[in-house]
Amino acid sequence: MIGASAALSLSGIPFNGPIGAARVGYINDQYVLNPTQEELKSSKLDLVVAGTEAAVLMVESEAELLSEDQMLGAVVFGHEQQQIVIQNINDLVKEAGKPRWDWQPEAVNEALNARVAALAESRLSDAYRITDKQERYAQVDVIKSETIATLVAEDETLDANELGEILHAIEKNVVRSRVLAGRAAYRWP
Repeated sequence: MIGASAALSLSGIPFNGPIGAARVGYINDQYVLNPTQEELKSSKLDLVVAGTEAAVLMVESEAELLSEDQMLGAVVFGHEQQQIVIQNINDLVKEAGKPRWDWQPEAVNEALNARVAALAESRLSDAYRITDKQERYAQVDVIKSETIATLVAEDETLDANELGEILHAIEKNVVRSRVLAGRAAYRWP
């Protein structure tokens, strides 16, 4: 994790890092940074914490019965200790890093997205009410094919693959909306 963070930071690729990580043990009422396998056998805690300079992003742990304060203390201890790694990565980037890429994502064609949604979104939503899997998939395929055919007939310069990607995003949004509304999502193709 630390190596990947350092590599991304050095590369110049747009990256909201670096991140650091630390393993924390709890032995004889003391936090232990990066305990050995032997030390972990007698530790009441095996916690891995990862994050940026400003925030904890991930915590994974296995513990015997510890208080909430002891667990929170372990997270804070791990986050404090990983700051050394983060600072070292930042120093390395200053010394040997490549310039940051001036990368911008492609502009989204909002008009095309809206047109595709107008043609397909409600139909896809209706298709996801079909409980039979094969029937549902067949209906979704028909909707996608008809939508692409309609749009390409209107404008031959449109790319069918791009339209397919837009339809896939709309379909994912339909399924996500169903899940959030407490309705069955059905199996995602």
